[in-house]
Amino acid sequence: MPDFARALKHINGGTKPTTSWSSQLASYVAAGLAPRWVLPAGEIHSTPFGSHYFTRAQYAADYYHGKVRLERFFPGDLALLMALMREKGRVPDRDRIVFLDTETTGMQGGVGMCPFLIGLGYFVRDEFQMVQYFIRDFDEEPSMLFALRELLEPFELVVTYNGAAFDLPLLESRFTLARLDSPFQDMSHFDLLFTARRLWRKGHGSCRLVALEREMISFLRGPDVPGAMIPRAYFYYLHRHPSPILKSVFSHNVHDVLSLAALTVHACDRVTLEPAALDDPLDLYSLARVFEHSPDWRRSTACYESALAGGLSEPMRQKALENLSVVYRRAGENNRVLAVCQELIQCPEFSMIGYEGAAIFYERVERDYDAAIRILEAALARTDNERWRTLLKNRWHRLQQLKLRL
Repeated sequence: MPDFARALKHINGGTKPTTSWSSQLASYVAAGLAPRWVLPAGEIHSTPFGSHYFTRAQYAADYYHGKVRLERFFPGDLALLMALMREKGRVPDRDRIVFLDTETTGMQGGVGMCPFLIGLGYFVRDEFQMVQYFIRDFDEEPSMLFALRELLEPFELVVTYNGAAFDLPLLESRFTLARLDSPFQDMSHFDLLFTARRLWRKGHGSCRLVALEREMISFLRGPDVPGAMIPRAYFYYLHRHPSPILKSVFSHNVHDVLSLAALTVHACDRVTLEPAALDDPLDLYSLARVFEHSPDWRRSTACYESALAGGLSEPMRQKALENLSVVYRRAGENNRVLAVCQELIQCPEFSMIGYEGAAIFYERVERDYDAAIRILEAALARTDNERWRTLLKNRWHRLQQLKLRL
């Protein structure tokens, strides 16, 4: 049983907790729980700027986070993933890559928002190291930032989740306010959130970290502190009201960093391994879109075919067929292009790509202008879109002129 649940059970006389997180916090304040509940095991670190709290944990090479073994993280796979996602930045050796997540005093923005807990994960050989920096009051922030800068000095790439919009800009502003040079100026940055959206948003909707860790890597946190309660737990701590919920904030941060690393491994697997037969059709469609617009565009064919075989519903099925016809045409698979276009012509919704593709096949491959004209006339009878009608009419008139020259 987690510490905060055990404490609440004690407060309630052994009954099952039914109160909200806000009520729990109020109960802890009223009960005056002992300080031993507050922080996880750690130590106080001193710097030229003062002191701060520090924790460390190690995860062996055989550690699994959900179904992902972290030790399988390879820089070469990450380099391929970043290239496919058109992410800038060089990928260094594994021991030069760090995973980062922050917990802050809120989303109010401006100089009032402060990171009070910073979690970092990195590899030392095959072992994954997890460290956390915590400030016991606001005057310890410069000390924490100084230590953070020293730790980050050997690293060349930082991986975050929504760090481009939140974590890194916040930390850089805090370094500026503390009159310290930012360690991120010379580091590359990979924000996994944008990749996650391209790979999984269509199939799973929410791309929140806690949602994807459950859906993609089968990691279940159990009781966890809601993000909205984290600033309040810290402010209770600052007002000397010890609450075991703050200890759970540390666990929340650890899970965020471990899940970030595991999801990075899983995202790399998506682009390096062959799709599995039971993969979600929408995930396969999303992966096909990634490959289609890359130098490795031929790999999109198998993904589109697997997505269609898995049972896409309309209108995604029609979109997949349209994209597949374009890929077939790029590959010179003319007979497959015609088969897909004929299927598109039968779709309930009008498909310009289907009709146009079939007309192009009969004109350029079969040299059957009459067949191409019939396709165009059928298309004109189905659509009221003025732009499409103009394009279809232009092609129809050109084919009529070609017939007259024969």
